[in-house]
Amino acid sequence: MKKEDSEERVGFNLSQENKIEIDCVIFCFEDRSLKVLLVKNENDATNGNWRLPSASLEEGQTILKTAQKILKKYISEDDFFLEQLRAFGYDSSASFRENISIGYYAMVSKEKKIDDDELQSNVIWVDVHNIADFEEKYMAVIDFSIKELRKNICCSAVGFNLLPEKFTLLQVIHLYEIILGIKINKTNFRRKILQRRLVRGLAEKEEGVSNRAAEFYSLNVPKHEIFWNAKFNFNF
Repeated sequence: MKKEDSEERVGFNLSQENKIEIDCVIFCFEDRSLKVLLVKNENDATNGNWRLPSASLEEGQTILKTAQKILKKYISEDDFFLEQLRAFGYDSSASFRENISIGYYAMVSKEKKIDDDELQSNVIWVDVHNIADFEEKYMAVIDFSIKELRKNICCSAVGFNLLPEKFTLLQVIHLYEIILGIKINKTNFRRKILQRRLVRGLAEKEEGVSNRAAEFYSLNVPKHEIFWNAKFNFNF
């Protein structure tokens, strides 16, 4: 989680009549696809069947604690990357005042996805390119979070939060290619990662593959540097 993330990043003159909602975009990378977690919209079917994980800001609760609580409901570990995006305004259907959505985005590996059967029946992981007929206020948060993700993975190692504990270099390349929508020179990328000692070999290889088995790697930097967006400029 980013150390600098705090309520002070949002500046609004709010009255008690403003509704403040915390909306979380939770990213996962699986099957060479960037996916986002959607939750069944049981309370307001008029706005579609699915929505982002969200919660209203309750009295005595902070913005950050609310976002953390949302994420912990769906993710199996307490350590995760969570960063505040910005505030989004949208019209209220109940009053003349503007309601406020404070967006966050998180990155988790597929190893940390929920395994609660009851929860699983109410959530779905959807490819970011396949989200259609989604409520406008949620799409604004998703679109902005994708832009932030693309920007941050080019100048830091936060993208590794989407990978399992051990991974191949080809998995890393696929991750960056899918998120950025570009073709990467595999030889140069491998050399850059290895020269910077960002990863270390595990003396393990893939099993049960038809082609040449690839070596597994793991991160060679403290986990907190990945969570706190430590700078590793990839110069794409």
